Amino acid sequence: MQLTETPTPPDSSQPWQEEEIHLSDYLNVLRRRKTVFFAVFFLVFTLVAIYTFLATPIYQASGTLHVRDEKGKVDLLGELGLGQGSPIESEIEILKSRTNIEEVVRRLHLDWQVDKKSPELAVQVGEFSSTAAEPVYSITLTGAGSFDVKDSDGALMGQGRAGELLLGPGLKLLLTDLLGEKGDKFRLTRLSFNTTVRNLRAQINASQLGKKTNIIKLSYSSSDPIVARDVVNTLVQVFLERSVTLKTQEASKSLEFITGQLQNVRLELDAAEKQLESFKSTSGLVQLDTEAESFIERLAEIEKQLAALSIRKKQIDFAIEAFSAAQAQGQIYTPAILADDPTVAAMAQKLVEYEVQKKALLVEYTVEHPAVLVLSRQVAEVQSKILATYQSTRANLAQQQAGLTAQLSRYDQQLKQLPAAERQLVHLVRQAKVNADIYTFLLQKFEEARILRASTMSNIDIIDPAIAADKPIKPQKKKNLLLGLIVGIMMGVGLAFFLEYMDDTIKDPEVAKRLLGLPALVTIPFLGNKEKLADGRAHTLVSQLDPKAPAAEAFRALRTGVHFSAINKEKRILMITSPFPGEGKTTISANLAVTLAQTGDRVLIIGCDLRKPALHEFFAGHKLPGLTEVLVGDQTFDSAVNLEGAVGVDFLSSGSTPPNPAELLGSETMAQLVAELRDRYDHIILDAPPLLAVTDAVILSELADLALIVFELGRNSTKVTQLMRDQLANIQTPLAGLVFNDKEAKGASYYGGYYGGYYGGYYGETEQKTKRSWLWWKN
Repeated sequence: MQLTETPTPPDSSQPWQEEEIHLSDYLNVLRRRKTVFFAVFFLVFTLVAIYTFLATPIYQASGTLHVRDEKGKVDLLGELGLGQGSPIESEIEILKSRTNIEEVVRRLHLDWQVDKKSPELAVQVGEFSSTAAEPVYSITLTGAGSFDVKDSDGALMGQGRAGELLLGPGLKLLLTDLLGEKGDKFRLTRLSFNTTVRNLRAQINASQLGKKTNIIKLSYSSSDPIVARDVVNTLVQVFLERSVTLKTQEASKSLEFITGQLQNVRLELDAAEKQLESFKSTSGLVQLDTEAESFIERLAEIEKQLAALSIRKKQIDFAIEAFSAAQAQGQIYTPAILADDPTVAAMAQKLVEYEVQKKALLVEYTVEHPAVLVLSRQVAEVQSKILATYQSTRANLAQQQAGLTAQLSRYDQQLKQLPAAERQLVHLVRQAKVNADIYTFLLQKFEEARILRASTMSNIDIIDPAIAADKPIKPQKKKNLLLGLIVGIMMGVGLAFFLEYMDDTIKDPEVAKRLLGLPALVTIPFLGNKEKLADGRAHTLVSQLDPKAPAAEAFRALRTGVHFSAINKEKRILMITSPFPGEGKTTISANLAVTLAQTGDRVLIIGCDLRKPALHEFFAGHKLPGLTEVLVGDQTFDSAVNLEGAVGVDFLSSGSTPPNPAELLGSETMAQLVAELRDRYDHIILDAPPLLAVTDAVILSELADLALIVFELGRNSTKVTQLMRDQLANIQTPLAGLVFNDKEAKGASYYGGYYGGYYGGYYGETEQKTKRSWLWWKN
């Protein structure tokens, strides 16, 4: 076997070589950060689970509507796919308009809130209004069907009974179906109407199903499935009513006018008939001659024509009013009153064509483009011509009305030539006849207008009305728990890798070896916590207490490594140190001493850490006197040493803590003591203080033949390790190598898990397999 020289620290300027990253490296990160990973995972998953099972269930109700294309309306842009705006989008905006939502709130009384209700209490609010600044009332049952009402300050506002309207100071309240026990109560609040409308409008969703299907899906979510259903169905009903109302505006106004005329004519007809009967009874004249009856027929026909012209004129007025309103809003509207007129129909068709061309241009141009402006002017000209046509028709009707009125006046002059009694009879017969004919004519027009309004159909069809949902849409328990699981894992992994990124401590043995330029002699597995045996000694002295343990085998490997690290050199005095306190150098010193003694050699271990001694915890014997007392001359070595502190191991404790440890360790007395003991023992182990904390280790290195560096992965940063490399250059003795100590049970996450496989199989195979399995899960 070829042996190498004892390694020395490399030059700090030596470049590093980038290593490949393997999957095992990522797994090791998770093992190192398992506490953070599981903490974050369980926290996220628990919060999601708590929210999922405690959240208020939300139910959704939805309905679907079909918007039919209006009969006779040609949508060339839609067919060509050039439409600037979709009619469906317009219908959706109308559906969700503030006016419609306000009507829904009024009909369903959504601005009335009943809460904090006793479990067994049942009540319906029939009417509720308040002028208070804070309309919040507490209602308490005082008996069967009776109750008290108090405001938010506790002042009594009134006492009432179910089914009876309660009128109090600024309060109007009607409760029905009130069932409960005496003392049951609930809170009644009048919410802000505008705020309720805004919130409801924001929560209603309306969208087109598919593309160009003309089908609207309307949905609303609430914690009460009945409320969700009623909101959707009521909004659909309001939308349909408003759609029909807009389309029957002209017919409704005509019907309203004719209804008023009917009432007046009916009264006049009844009065005329009574006067005629009375006159016949008193005068004895009961019948007119043939000429007079013919005269009355002509008069009645003229009156009937005047009534028809009056109705026609009113319809024209209504049409002009609606047309002007649509023109002011930039909309295209053709009144139905003259829709069968060829001139008006031709201009209406021309208007539609211009509008189609205008929308086609607006796909590519703005409203300020010259071509768009030209079409806008053409549309305005056609609209002006249509309006002028209606105004001209109205003027013609007025002229006809004036002509008939003049003709009627001439007939009245002829009546004056008749005798008084006959003239009076003619007058009364005329009134009865004219009113009867006009009344019959108005009834006919009334039925025509009513049929016109009733036959006006909305272009909106209800496909599916909303129904009460039997299952909530939120929370989705399976989905939420799965997302909580996934997000918990992602956040746990993310935080683990983030902490790993922020942590610059050395975790890879290869990196430590490369930085320090030293070989790794052995990795000492986890020895357990700092518990003490009955005699006060630390139980981590496994080399003596459990010689078949994997850790004991690791110390035997360390003994072999020390032997072959400098086979041709003196290695009687061995110094063991570490970068910082708490890395287990004293534990390794004690176990190595026992392991060396097991070969039959005479071994002495000296506690040279005078500042923070701990070696006396591993061996039997006294702590005082110790090395300090020997160096100051208060004791001799033979009186201070503990013979057989362990089997085959003599032990000299640190003794008292002196004020000047470095001076004592670097004194001539210390050098003479070590020189004298060199011939008495085969091995002397110096348990030195930490290398970076104090200078004691550098001073002691002048007395040692070989030095061991104990290094705990995951504890020392890269900068600290580089500083230690510079400090190692000051050590005056050869360096045997590194001893990695798994002091915190970091196991496979730092050391790769090889020590269990190497050291555990030789002694007690079954037992060690069990231990290795437990260590893998633990780490």
